[in-house]
Amino acid sequence: MKQWAAAACAVMGALLFSTTMALAEERAPAAEPAKSGIVVDIRSDRIILMDIARAGDRLVAVGERGFTLESDDFGKTWKAIETPVTRTLTGVAFKDGKTGVAVGHGGSVVRTDDGGATWTDVTIEEAAPDSLLGITHLGGDHFIAYGAFGLYFDSQDAGKTWQRRTIISEDFDRHISQVLPVGSSLFMVAESGTLARSDDGGETWIALESPYTGSYFASLTTKDGALLAFGMRGNIYRSEDLGATWQKADIGTTASVMSGKQLADGRILLVGNAGLLADSHDDGRTFELHWSPFGKGFAALIEVPGGIILVGEAGVTQLDPAWLMTIRAPAAE
Repeated sequence: MKQWAAAACAVMGALLFSTTMALAEERAPAAEPAKSGIVVDIRSDRIILMDIARAGDRLVAVGERGFTLESDDFGKTWKAIETPVTRTLTGVAFKDGKTGVAVGHGGSVVRTDDGGATWTDVTIEEAAPDSLLGITHLGGDHFIAYGAFGLYFDSQDAGKTWQRRTIISEDFDRHISQVLPVGSSLFMVAESGTLARSDDGGETWIALESPYTGSYFASLTTKDGALLAFGMRGNIYRSEDLGATWQKADIGTTASVMSGKQLADGRILLVGNAGLLADSHDDGRTFELHWSPFGKGFAALIEVPGGIILVGEAGVTQLDPAWLMTIRAPAAE
């Protein structure tokens, strides 16, 4: 657990990603529950946001104190919506333009059937008081949620009810950062260099040999079929054989990499702490390092017509994709 403590301190400094700190927050007395669907006066640059997803043409971002930020014009304007929970929401996913689920600290789960206009609280007794760190839509009404101390839950009814699943072994207690569909398999990244794959929809898992002993925070698949895993201290690894072997991509920084996407033009963009931006033009084999001039950490991103929306420590940031093409990467640390 020493490795997790080190990772938590580094990430907490920028984005409040520390599960240890989150647990302390959840055990504090809770405020009066928020009412769902009420529009509140919160500036889009004055709220910590942890994830963002599309619900049809609507953008829905989630973050601190259980608030969501929603935009119907691809990020030009935003409105803040209260949900029934007051704990930080860490992940959100939609099956279509209407039905979605968000998860967060204290085992929080909320769901919507109207594109985020209103939210309903869902109780998972086995999750509280620990933190759920992410959610993935697997198709149809199938969602999975996961997080601290090996928490992994499966829903077959679009988040209305949940079943606890065992990951790797009965005593597995690593913090799960992300579960990603890769073809017909699922790929998991977690703390302490944990990598795992399931070939049966999450019923059973195979632990994979990891090239790194520190924490992974996210992963993605590329258009050419490669798999990227990345996380603490700027570590990025690429696999062309579904995690059997890995090659490291050095970006010259120890800042943590938190999330990434492959853009419509084929470039891969990774984001992270302290305004880290790293893009690749060769399917993730090499990356060029950039820094946001604002120096604030990023937690997630999404591509929209005409640009990229990033969310994180400074709320919503809009990025012109051409900007990365016109600047030089700073010298390595």
